[in-house]
Amino acid sequence: MAPSQSPSSRPGATTHSPSPRPSLDLSPNFTDPSFDPADFLNDALPPLTLASSQSQPPRGAATTAPVALPELSAQVQSVLSQVNAQSARHSTKLTQLTDEILRSGARLAYEVEVLRGETVGLSDTLTETLHGDIGKFVPETTAPTETGAQDSVETGEVSEAPGAGKDATVQDPVYITNLRILNRVRARLEEVVQSFGDAMEWPLPPSETSLTSSFISVSAPEPGTESHSREEKGQEVMRQLRAEVTRLLDSDGGGQEGIDAAARRVESLRVLAAMWKGTAEEKARTRFVESLAKTVDDRRQALESQIRAEEDRQLAASSRGRQAASHRRQESEGPAGGIFRNLQRLREEIYLE
Repeated sequence: MAPSQSPSSRPGATTHSPSPRPSLDLSPNFTDPSFDPADFLNDALPPLTLASSQSQPPRGAATTAPVALPELSAQVQSVLSQVNAQSARHSTKLTQLTDEILRSGARLAYEVEVLRGETVGLSDTLTETLHGDIGKFVPETTAPTETGAQDSVETGEVSEAPGAGKDATVQDPVYITNLRILNRVRARLEEVVQSFGDAMEWPLPPSETSLTSSFISVSAPEPGTESHSREEKGQEVMRQLRAEVTRLLDSDGGGQEGIDAAARRVESLRVLAAMWKGTAEEKARTRFVESLAKTVDDRRQALESQIRAEEDRQLAASSRGRQAASHRRQESEGPAGGIFRNLQRLREEIYLE
């Protein structure tokens, strides 16, 4: 008796395997400008089911079957581990690029300085030491030029040669133009190096970028010594920046010059915070800068209110002085002042009101 064939062993039958679990080998491509965290999580994680038992999905279904909360939690932990590793790799690469920029900036500045010294030496040699020798090989064109100019004036013809010669003398040599370009490049590199240095001296406490507002709550490990030291250093830098702004506000007796200096410092911090645009630290740094700006604005408003109050007191004192002088003059003149003095007093009171 021949064994019965199963439906899967029959020719032409299609085998339907159960829907596989989503691949957790997906690594986020942070360098892609179109990277979306929500799309990445939707692609990497299956949907969540709230039922105790999930029915078998229909055959041929292309969608991923929902999973229970414990299994989804394990998958979330795996995805977060991969994201953390990818972030660490990108952070290391960014640190290496920053170090290379700093090293190449110093080297390029040295090369520009050497080239500048050689160019200055060559210019001094051509204009001072070899000036007489070079003059021997330059034909004298002054006399013919003057003669040609006189001829053109006599004949009424306009010659463009003097204008062209003037443009030729005003135009700088090629090496001078290149030197100016190198100087601009050097100045720009120094600004970039200074900006990177200021950014490295402004660490942000990890508590400012915590994920307490996230929809997914993950049990993270306890912060270690390194995280604690970063927290202390970041808090110390923030206290120093607040103290610096307060010191600038209190300088010059708390006047307008101190407020302007503090506003300039806050604006420099605002420009520096723009380096973190599009990162997780952007909102925290912007919030810190806005708090400093609010402190400066409050001090400016208080100073303006104080100035207005002082002006009002001075105006009231001067008006009281004028009224007292008017009363003393009326008392000295006696009751025979007349109706005109009363009219003048009424006009002054109406003007003051």
